[in-house]
Amino acid sequence: MGAAGATIVAMTLATVWAFGWETWRGFFDMMHFSRVVISEQGATGWYKIQTIFSAVRMWGGSIPLAYGVQAISTFGCAAIIAWMWFARVDRRLAAAALMTGALLSTPYALDYDMMLLGPALAFVIAHRLEKGFAPWEKTTLAVIWATPLLARDLTMATFIPVGQIAMIVFLALILRRAWPNARQDPVAATGALPSMPR
Repeated sequence: MGAAGATIVAMTLATVWAFGWETWRGFFDMMHFSRVVISEQGATGWYKIQTIFSAVRMWGGSIPLAYGVQAISTFGCAAIIAWMWFARVDRRLAAAALMTGALLSTPYALDYDMMLLGPALAFVIAHRLEKGFAPWEKTTLAVIWATPLLARDLTMATFIPVGQIAMIVFLALILRRAWPNARQDPVAATGALPSMPR
């Protein structure tokens, strides 16, 4: 955490030295435009934005309501991820939850940001190859894999937030697999990602 903070400070000072304070002033000026026009008013197009916030706004919800529902999603994901990383949960599932939760925790993410589901799916599939799939899991994972390719068009045609629903289902699937073994799986005790099964 300290190293990350020091890196941010160093990069900030470097940009001020190289380009002057005007660069940062322009950045802060654009923050208002980005928040109001692009995020809150949906200038990008609600069907392109794959977040809980955008789903509420697409369905006619007010800005305060959208922020409130997004906050519930953000804090809920944070709680799930914190539990999974501090409990004895297989690190492959914890990593997948972290990636999926990151997408559900931001008020602004486009459909191409859902590429983050790729490595998350890989971790879950590696876990299930070792532990065994439920009869419905392969189909569910295949649908989630295809969602980033289809979410924009399906949402535009139906006004159903397909991407958000898929990510919620995926996080629920991960949690369902992690919960029974939270105190039984010795893999998580190492704090490191296990090697993939051969």
